Amino acid sequence: MINNYSNNQIQEAILKTLAYFDISSYPLTKTELKKFLWLPNSISEDEISFNLQVLLTENKIDKQNCFYFLKGKNENVKLRQLKVKLVEEKMKIANRAVQKLRHVPFLRAVFVCNTVAAGVPNNDSDIDVLIIAKKNYMWVVRFFSTIILKFFRLRTSELNHKDRMCLSFYATDSNLNLEKLKIKDKSDIYLVYWILQLIPIYDPDNLYQSIFRANKWLDSYINIPKQNYYLAEYLQVRDVDSGLRVKNILENFFAEKKYLLNFIEKLQHSKIRKNYGLYADMSDTRVVISEEFLKFHENDRRREYHEKWVKNYENII
Repeated sequence: MINNYSNNQIQEAILKTLAYFDISSYPLTKTELKKFLWLPNSISEDEISFNLQVLLTENKIDKQNCFYFLKGKNENVKLRQLKVKLVEEKMKIANRAVQKLRHVPFLRAVFVCNTVAAGVPNNDSDIDVLIIAKKNYMWVVRFFSTIILKFFRLRTSELNHKDRMCLSFYATDSNLNLEKLKIKDKSDIYLVYWILQLIPIYDPDNLYQSIFRANKWLDSYINIPKQNYYLAEYLQVRDVDSGLRVKNILENFFAEKKYLLNFIEKLQHSKIRKNYGLYADMSDTRVVISEEFLKFHENDRRREYHEKWVKNYENII
């Protein structure tokens, strides 16, 4: 659906979008601007081209090569280009790790998220993932994922984060709506783009589209993508017959062992409560421990990003 927005509304949306991505020193192409535009529904190619030219003429934004950015931020183009190889290297590590995770019983999908998905990791960054588990088996998925990656030294530890997998966000396939995790009293722009930038590295059942169908509230902020995410073949993780047989055997085994499922949950729950209980009992959603979600982001920076975004935009106008 294409709505009739005024040029002023489109220009405001462009500036708000560029103001947010400027926080991470990340200029956008015209195609990316159209995809990420902070405006419900879609606008035409001609509309965005016309209004970009107006903003350039008014000296409110700059352009270098094919990238658009806030006035005076030309250095961000080079910064973005320097990140391309780093993102690829970290995605290769993620691929290697998820190749091992695909055999985990009741694992439905793995999405790369946060800085790597956004294209803005640092050299020392870890690799964050959102893991989707089958309903009622989230604790089993976490148990095996943690053990496997720890064994292969691919999981973050207290002393080593660089190029390791951060297993800090789990959801079940029956609870893909993340609206309840929004920060209160503000438009959670960080969460909106966090969802929009998810990379389906292992997604045999196309839960990528299921996530967007479940998060219709995003329609209030951006135009939800209808097409599937394109990820280069060499970075995708796919099931193989031998692995699926092992996975099915494990799933059949655990499905009949309710006492074992309870034991695995209690074993982890007590340790998690010990490490994160203080945050889990707070009214915000930095840390969530429930049957629907496991989220361990005690250093949640979403409010900080919101404040920086607002300040960036106010400085433009």
